[in-house]
Amino acid sequence: MNLIEAFKNLDIRTGTIIRAEVFKEVKKPAYKLWIDFGELGIKKTSAQLTVIYVLEDLVNKQVVAIVNFEPKQIANFMSECLILGALEADGAVNLLTTDKPGVNGSRIA
Repeated sequence: MNLIEAFKNLDIRTGTIIRAEVFKEVKKPAYKLWIDFGELGIKKTSAQLTVIYVLEDLVNKQVVAIVNFEPKQIANFMSECLILGALEADGAVNLLTTDKPGVNGSRIA
């Protein structure tokens, strides 16, 4: 499979974070996130975003995530999607977000 076909196999969508909590059960600081993907429903994930984000900054933020990976168990939490971000030199993750609010569940092309 070439890279273009591999990219087309990814289901990348927009969603809005509706809930965020500190993920106390993991070794590296992280948050538990619940993201509303519209017609796809609400999916959970965890993310190591604590370097530049506080919980209050995350709720209502529209983000970009891959929604068709197999769920993954992280400590006592099942991650159902992969939120996307840019990895900065200091290890911080800067979330990929939409420029203007859009419809949750919109496909990234």
